[in-house]
Amino acid sequence: MTTVVKTKELRSSYADIAKKVRGGKNVAIITKRGRPDLALVDLDYLEDLLESQDKNFQKSLRLAAQEKAYSLDEVFADLEE
Repeated sequence: MTTVVKTKELRSSYADIAKKVRGGKNVAIITKRGRPDLALVDLDYLEDLLESQDKNFQKSLRLAAQEKAYSLDEVFADLEE
């Protein structure tokens, strides 16, 4: 969900806006003179977005999907042998 907030309203409504974007994928667009200026997003969501844009990260995801996956129990069983 996207919320649009005017710069003038940001100070008085910051707590409510932060509550809406915290812990999720919601975005608050801050406008200045009627035009989008900034975005307020949850930090974890931002990190996820940045990682998904990283070419090396995307490549490693593709390679991992092609290889056999092991459960945690399988890994520990192998270590105990």
